[in-house]
Amino acid sequence: MTDRRHLTLICITLATVGLAFRLLLIGSKSLWADEAYAAGLMGSSLPELVAGIFRGSPHPPLAFIAIHISTALFGTSEMGLRLVPALMSAAAVVPLYLFTRRKVDGRGAFFCGCMWAVSPYAVSLGQEAWLYGPLAFMGFLYVLVADLTWEGNRRALYALVPLGLAGMLVHHMFLLFMACGFGLYFTRPRNDRIAFRKVVAMGVITMAVYAPFAIPAARQIAIRAERLARANLPATAHLRMARRVPTVLARLIPGGVAGELSPAMFGQPVTGGIFLLSLAGACAALTSLFTDRRIGKGLRLCAAMTLFAPFLMFVNEDPTVRHLSILWIPLALGIGSISRRFVWSGPILLVLSALLLLPYYRTEDYPYHRSDYREAARIVAEGRDPGQEVIILGGQNGGLAWDYYYQGSGDRIAIGGENPYEVQSVRGGMDRLAVLDSILDSGVEAWVVHDIWGGPAGRDLSPGHRVLFHEFPSAHMEVLLFGD
Repeated sequence: MTDRRHLTLICITLATVGLAFRLLLIGSKSLWADEAYAAGLMGSSLPELVAGIFRGSPHPPLAFIAIHISTALFGTSEMGLRLVPALMSAAAVVPLYLFTRRKVDGRGAFFCGCMWAVSPYAVSLGQEAWLYGPLAFMGFLYVLVADLTWEGNRRALYALVPLGLAGMLVHHMFLLFMACGFGLYFTRPRNDRIAFRKVVAMGVITMAVYAPFAIPAARQIAIRAERLARANLPATAHLRMARRVPTVLARLIPGGVAGELSPAMFGQPVTGGIFLLSLAGACAALTSLFTDRRIGKGLRLCAAMTLFAPFLMFVNEDPTVRHLSILWIPLALGIGSISRRFVWSGPILLVLSALLLLPYYRTEDYPYHRSDYREAARIVAEGRDPGQEVIILGGQNGGLAWDYYYQGSGDRIAIGGENPYEVQSVRGGMDRLAVLDSILDSGVEAWVVHDIWGGPAGRDLSPGHRVLFHEFPSAHMEVLLFGD
C-alpha cells in the first residue's frame, strides 16, 4: 500500500507540475489559423459541430468536442479554448511515466515524466486549441493499457476496444499508437502473455466498432490528400526525408523552438545551437535504448519500428513533429535507459528542456506557425481609414483568425477562405494574386494581411501597385497597405 501511495504521489506531482507550465501564459500567444477554425465551431451545438467536422475537416470530431467542453466551462478567450487540451496534455504524463517505469525503472521513468512536464514540445501541445494534446494523452494511455492487457489484466482487456475507438475519433494518427500497442504483445515471453486468439479478437472487435465511422474517415483522408496535392511540398520524397526527419528528431524536446533544418539556420548561432543540441540529446537517448542489453531485444525491436515506421509517411505526406507524439514512446524508453546507465544524463536532459522554455514563453505567436493575427488586427484597426479594403491572404482559415481578433469597423475579403467549413475545391480554384490585383485595379486602397507560407511576399504580391505601409507583426506574417 505504501508503494502504491508513493506511486500515486509521483503521478499527481508530475501532472500538477506539467499543468502549471501549461497554464503559465496560456493565453499570451495569438491563435493561429487552425485554432481559429476550431474557435469558429464553438458557437454550434454538439450535433452541428460533429456534422460540420465530418463535412469540411480532415479530422475526426472528438478533440473538437473536448475544445467545445473547454469553451462551455471557461469561455471563448484564448485561455478558455486551450484549457481542456492543456489538462489532457498534462495528464498524458501519467501513462507515459507508468509505461516507462514498467519497461525500464522508476528513476529513468521519473526523468522521462519530468521532461514531458516541462519540455517546450509537450507544453506547446497543451497551449494549443487543437488536436495534438488530446492525441498524445489518448495514445500514451492506449499503449499502457495494451501492455497491461497482454499480460492478462482483465480491466485493461475490457478498456482496450473503447479506448481504441475513442483514439481513432481524435485523430487518424492514433493508428500508429494502436500498431505500437499491438506490437508490444510480441515483446512478452510466450508463457507471460494472453492467448494470441484474444489479440486477434481485440483487433477484429476494434475494426467492427469503428466500421460505422470508416466511410466519413475515408472521406476525411481524401480531403487531406487533396490539400496536400495543393501544397508546395518538396518535389521528391528523398528531399523531404533528408530535411524533415532530422527536423522531427531535433524537435522532439524543444518543439517549435528549434527551427526547420536549413542552411540559413546555421548562420544564427543560437538557433543552430538549439537545433544541434536538441538533436544530440534525442539521438543520445535513442542510442542508449538500442544498445541497452538490460532491455529485451523484443522491446528494442518494437521501439525501433515505432520510431522509424512514421518516417515512411514522408514518402507521400509532410507531417510535423506535432503529429508524431508517438515518437515519444521510444524517446521515453531512451530517456529511461540513458538516465539509468549514466547518472548525470537525466538531470542534464531535464535542465536542457527547462531552459528551452524561456525562448518558448517569450514568443507571442505559436512557434510552429509564427503568425500573429492579434497584432495584425491591431495594426490595421489603428491605421485603417473609411473606404479602405482589408484582404486576408491566410489560406482556408485566415479569415476566421482575423474575425476572432479584429475590433474595428468594415468588412474583409478572405481570398480562398470565405467558406472554410465546406470542402474546398482542388481544381479550378481562384488565383488569389489575380483576385488581389483585380481589387487593387479598381482604385481602392487595400490593407493586405498575409500569412506567409511560401510564394511571393511583400510588394511582389502585387508588383504593379505602390506599397504605402509594410510591417511584420511576426516572423511569418506581414501587413501591407497598397495604394496608388
